[in-house]
Amino acid sequence: MEQIGESVNSTAVRRQMSSWLHLEPLLAVILWGGIYPGVKLGLRAIPLLSFTYLRILLAMVVLFAVSMRLRPLLLPRVLWRPVLHAGLAQTCFQLLLVASLQWTTAGNGAVLLATAPLLTAAWCAVTGRERPGRQQWAGMVVGFIGVGLVVYGGGTGMLWSHLSGDLLAVGAAGAWAWYGVVIGPVVGALGPLRATGWTMVIAALCFTPLTLGEVRSHAWGLVPWEAWAGLIYGATAGMVMAMALWGKAVHRLGPLQTMLYVYLEPISALIIAAVVLSEALHLPQAAGIVITFVGVGLASYR
Repeated sequence: MEQIGESVNSTAVRRQMSSWLHLEPLLAVILWGGIYPGVKLGLRAIPLLSFTYLRILLAMVVLFAVSMRLRPLLLPRVLWRPVLHAGLAQTCFQLLLVASLQWTTAGNGAVLLATAPLLTAAWCAVTGRERPGRQQWAGMVVGFIGVGLVVYGGGTGMLWSHLSGDLLAVGAAGAWAWYGVVIGPVVGALGPLRATGWTMVIAALCFTPLTLGEVRSHAWGLVPWEAWAGLIYGATAGMVMAMALWGKAVHRLGPLQTMLYVYLEPISALIIAAVVLSEALHLPQAAGIVITFVGVGLASYR
C-alpha cells in the first residue's frame, strides 16, 4: 500500500510540474541558448548573411533526410498557403534578426525579442483565437521585467544610437510571433520535422538571391574548424531539434502558451556562457532569472 501511495504521489507531482513548465519549449530554448557561443565562433571567419544562409540550408537538408523515413515528402495542395505563410514568417524573422544584430547590441536585441509573447497575446486577443486572462497578462509582464534584469544586470544599457537596430529587433519579435501563430496547424498536418523543413525551403529560396554572391566570393578554405563547428551546431541542435520541438509545442499548447518560453532563451544563453565560457553571473541577473521563471510559471499555470 505504501508503494501505491508513493506512486500516486509521484504522479501527482509530475502533473503539478507539467502545469507550470512544459518540456518541449523548455528544451527548445535551452538548445537555442547554446547557439550564442557557436555564433561567436562562426562569425569570426564567416560573414553574417552567409552564416545564416548556410545554417538554413544545412538544417533543411537534415530535416528532410530524417523525415523521409517517416512519411512521403510531397506537400498536399491544401497546405500550400499555410506553409507559405509559415515560411515567410521564418524568412522575415531571420532577415530582421540578422539586420538588427548589425545595428544594435546583443542586450538590446535580447530584450526586444522578448516582446514576442506580449505581441502574441495581443494578436490572439484581437483575433479572438485565445483571450489571455489577468493571471497570464501579469505573468507575461513579470517575465519581461525578469528578462530586462537578466540582460541589463550585466552592465549594458539602452543607447539611442542603436534605435534603428532596436526597431528591427521589434520587427523580428513580431515575425516570430507570426510564425508561432501559423506553424501550429502545419505541424498538425505534416508533423514537426516536415513542417519545419518546408519553412526552411521557403527561407532558403528567399535568402539565395541576397547571399549567393557573398557565398561565392568568400575564402572558405581559410575558415577554421571551430567556425564550422559553430555553424553545424546552430543548424542541427539549434534549428532542426529546437524548431521541431517548438513547432510540436505550438501545436499541442497553442501559440500563446508556447511563446512564453521566449523569456527563458536569454537565461539559457547566460547560464551556458557562464558554464562554458566562464563568464560572470551578477546578482541582478540571478534575481532576474528567478523573476523570469516566476513570470513564465504564473502565465503558464492553469
